[in-house]
Amino acid sequence: MDHATASSFLGISGVVWFWALTVVGVGGVVFSLSRRFSLLRMGRAEDRFDRFGERFKHVLVYAFGQKKMFDDPFAGLYHLLIFYGFLVVSIRTVTMVFEGLFAGLELPLLDTGIGHAYLFSKDIFEALVLLGLVFAVWRRGVQRKGRVIQSSGAWIVIGLIAILMLTDLASEGARIAAGAIDGNYLPVSALFASLLAGFSGDVLQAVYSWTWWIHLFTLYVFANELPYSKHFHVYTSIFNVFFAKLDAPGKLPSMDLENVDENTRFGISTITDFTWKQMLDMYTCTECGRCREFCPTTLTDKPLQPVLFLKSVRNQLYKEQQELISSPGDGAPGSQHELVPVVVDPEVIWACTTCRWCERACPLDISYVDKIVEMRQNLVLEKAEFPEEAQPAFRGYEVNGNPWQLPAEERGKWAEGLDIPLASEAGGDFEYLFFVGSPGSYDDHGKKVSRALAKILKAAGVKFAILGPEEASTGDAARRLGNEYLFQTLAMQNVEVMNGYGVKKIVTNCPHAFNTLAHEYPDFNGNYEVVHGTQLVADLVRQGRIELTQAVDLDLAFHDPCYLGRTNGEYDAPRFLLNTIPGLKVREAELSRDRSMCCGAGGGRMWLEEDLGRRINQLRFDQLRATGTQEVAVACPYCFSMLSDAQREGGLEDAQTVDVIELVARALEA
Repeated sequence: MDHATASSFLGISGVVWFWALTVVGVGGVVFSLSRRFSLLRMGRAEDRFDRFGERFKHVLVYAFGQKKMFDDPFAGLYHLLIFYGFLVVSIRTVTMVFEGLFAGLELPLLDTGIGHAYLFSKDIFEALVLLGLVFAVWRRGVQRKGRVIQSSGAWIVIGLIAILMLTDLASEGARIAAGAIDGNYLPVSALFASLLAGFSGDVLQAVYSWTWWIHLFTLYVFANELPYSKHFHVYTSIFNVFFAKLDAPGKLPSMDLENVDENTRFGISTITDFTWKQMLDMYTCTECGRCREFCPTTLTDKPLQPVLFLKSVRNQLYKEQQELISSPGDGAPGSQHELVPVVVDPEVIWACTTCRWCERACPLDISYVDKIVEMRQNLVLEKAEFPEEAQPAFRGYEVNGNPWQLPAEERGKWAEGLDIPLASEAGGDFEYLFFVGSPGSYDDHGKKVSRALAKILKAAGVKFAILGPEEASTGDAARRLGNEYLFQTLAMQNVEVMNGYGVKKIVTNCPHAFNTLAHEYPDFNGNYEVVHGTQLVADLVRQGRIELTQAVDLDLAFHDPCYLGRTNGEYDAPRFLLNTIPGLKVREAELSRDRSMCCGAGGGRMWLEEDLGRRINQLRFDQLRATGTQEVAVACPYCFSMLSDAQREGGLEDAQTVDVIELVARALEA
């Protein structure tokens, strides 16, 4: 029973049976994967083969490094044990397959020092995998964390992995007990050997034979089960991470509206309208539920739960598999089965705030916002089916360049008497264009914040100008509500104006405008250095160009805007400013920074009614109030609107919501 003859017990008939088992097992996997791959090819084309070096590094950090898994330390630990244990043990499993296919095959490397070192690590990792499985059972069976979707498939996979580990340890233990191999470098298997001590050679041979067969039969069952379950990610996860989106998280793809004909389909209507990468996302979802743990729509009982949305479209993809891959010819038509409203309820599509909690939480880089927005595009541009409350906003964007439907000529009235030059008057003599945005131009509080930033920039000696009546909304909300045509019209209009004045740098108080100008306008030849107001002002303070010396006596909690924080990674600038202001006490909510919950205004939801479940802004305000104060600081005009509304809705008319820029202006040296 040494390594060279470990499979000699099979005999001729045993080898034949194992060849048959392998042909069926491997053939089944090849058949299943080939069909899944054929289905993947039905998706729209998308180039994800660029920036190879970045992608390779991304795989090392997020796939092999398991970076996001440790957002939940307990789950991260046991998943790491299982993941790496499985990788290590797989090497030995492959050698066992070759032993079965070629009885008596010599594997000399296993009898070398390197081989012994590997077998030692394999033995330890098998024990660690079993420990990880115990933790997984505890999580699913005892702790039963709410985000986790309970399923029989998960228990089956836990059982199959356990069988793989235990049968290998038992087979090695039988050989140690028989004296065929040295147990010094197999410490865990040696424990199994101690249980078998005293049994005859025939019994030990039988134990080895049975555990060998069970191990490899389980391997083939496991390999064939994966493509038909949520555990398909065992095959696809590394590829999904490799092909992950590397552009800025908040950037949405631009639709080609220049080459439109009668065959053009806008957005996603059927399953084959998804790109192949979006389909790969569906294959890769593990149903871990992290995406819904702090999803604002999930927590407020809206119909959208990201994991269930993705699961529904994946089920439809599998349902149509036979129909799609059996279509003859390269020009075979795609799916003809509409997703909305048959598979996905329209309420699901319109509930999303595009806050990207789901994408930040997913350890396998699955995207959701692009899928939802593209399904909105189809409803808006092809079917004209959208919430009627969006119509006034669309009309306002189209006629006046703002969702309030207020006259464009009034856009610069907030600046009257402040000696702020228009770009048309400045002759290019300015460093920054202050892109005010619609809230900063028309909303009463937004105007105050605009004046506050102007005061600060003047105090620091920054040369800036505004567009005034020539400025239009960036179109962020129009795009995320699915009206891509309207967005592109606004974007090209703004780019033409700004490029005409030679704009190089932009500052804006609105995180949504910040994201759109910085990451989406380059698609329309709008390439600018864009900063948020808090970023620029923080730099001015650090440079000593302004000093914050006036005390502001407030005790408040800071709310991270989704489009400044989670989407663009800026958490420190607003906090730096708040902590620099004398007399100000700042509290942190339990859900803050990249875990901050949305206020409910993003994704164009600012303009839609919220009549399902609890109001998101009220839940978020309650989270902030739990810090011990009812005063709130924000760095976004939409967050201000939603949270100040929540204060009033809760009967706290005296409670304050203030913008960080306002507070800085108050603290400026007189």
